[in-house]
Amino acid sequence: MPISASSVVLTTGTFLSGSLFVGRTSSPGGRIGDAPSSSGLTQTLRDRLGLRVGRLRTGTPPRLLKDSVDLSLAKVHPPDRQPTPFSFMNTHTRCKPEEQLPCYLTYTTPGVEQVVRESLHLNCHIQQDAKGPRYCPSIESRVLRFPGRSHQVWLEPEGLTSDLLYPQGLSMTMPPDVQLRLIREIPPLQRAEIHTPGYGVQYDYVCPTQLSPALQVKNTQGLFLAGQINGTTGYEEAAAQGLWAGVNAARRALSQPPAALSRTESYIGVLVDDLVSRGVTEPYRMFTSRAEFRTSLRPDNADLRLTMKGFELGCVSAVRHHEAVRVRCSLQNAVAALQALTMSSTSWRKKLPGIGMSENKSQTLSGMDLLEYKDVSFEMLASVFPECLSPYMEFSQRLKIEAVYKPHNDQNRSEIKRIQSEENMSLPQDIDYLTLPVSLSQEVREILDRFRPSTLGAATRLQGMTPAAIANLFNYIFYINHLCFLYTILKNT
Repeated sequence: MPISASSVVLTTGTFLSGSLFVGRTSSPGGRIGDAPSSSGLTQTLRDRLGLRVGRLRTGTPPRLLKDSVDLSLAKVHPPDRQPTPFSFMNTHTRCKPEEQLPCYLTYTTPGVEQVVRESLHLNCHIQQDAKGPRYCPSIESRVLRFPGRSHQVWLEPEGLTSDLLYPQGLSMTMPPDVQLRLIREIPPLQRAEIHTPGYGVQYDYVCPTQLSPALQVKNTQGLFLAGQINGTTGYEEAAAQGLWAGVNAARRALSQPPAALSRTESYIGVLVDDLVSRGVTEPYRMFTSRAEFRTSLRPDNADLRLTMKGFELGCVSAVRHHEAVRVRCSLQNAVAALQALTMSSTSWRKKLPGIGMSENKSQTLSGMDLLEYKDVSFEMLASVFPECLSPYMEFSQRLKIEAVYKPHNDQNRSEIKRIQSEENMSLPQDIDYLTLPVSLSQEVREILDRFRPSTLGAATRLQGMTPAAIANLFNYIFYINHLCFLYTILKNT
């Protein structure tokens, strides 16, 4: 029965022609126990809408019975003493601090690697051509990519009332009996019992460069895609896209223009821009390293960055908007009060004896400058200047964070401007990226070595390149070019 709608958001997850893999066997499905509810949808998207589609893979670890694990052999990692609420409207979390559960850290052993290598012929998922997640790989992929290493395994409770543990880092698709052998090669898991075996999933996705920044299919007005259908992985990435596609689908239904978020103001903006402008070659994971302005895209200032925008889009209540306006005004006044407190470093040392400020320093500093020092807190400043700072005590932590990050933000913006002005800088074609004496990850080195971009601008557009890597590469090439220039001058004089 046809159903008409002016806007549709398609969120298929791993169910788009999904297949489950355990050992040599495979079966239709997007999650264990659930059938693939969209088996014919790929053909419709490809043949009727003309969309390019690909295939990706992911996986999940086995679930372990908590009572069968010897947690005393793992390193305990307690939760935050005072958990931070997700919402700025809340002052405390629903879960009391003492009710939180710890996680436990352990490591793989040489026996784990041996089991993986001995069972590769029993594992068809790991040998498939479909691209897997580089940033949360299976234990099989880790062993093959990094032989001879010990790998972290986090034992995470599945819930406050659950009797299961989630062994983060042990995603696997070998037969269940082999999974049990592998698990028991890890000391805390020597007597572990598996509740549900790990398995792999392969699924279709739509190449996201065919979408607009509103996540609308360019050649099909009114159709929006969100989540793993766009080539991403993880619940957080799916939630962000679902929110953004939903906002824009609603705006289209109301005949309103699409909304926009830039890379400078949100991680959703970074994620969407990466997807629609660069596409994906593997399941996309959102990392802070992908954002040029990551030092200003912080949890503590999310309300200032996004609440006003959310209110304009009709996604934020008047009560929440009113609170955000109050906080913004208060923080602005607090920063102004701190910047107005100026005196010499000698005077500051007299006011705050014991702070780690060099006695050789003689300059004029503001209260905001003082907050940059590790051993200076807002409370200390407020105790000396209560009349102008005590009204802002509720924002003491946020002001400290803002002060600490300010010089990094200023330097970051300056560096980005330099790089943008030098996009046409040539990169030597004979450069050996694999041994280049500069701080680059192995992944970045391999990307540069494979594609060998001709300019700095071309390098910035490569999938997998990070802003930090671009900055380090730029500084190195700039330094080398400068040395060559000086050498030429000296040679000709």
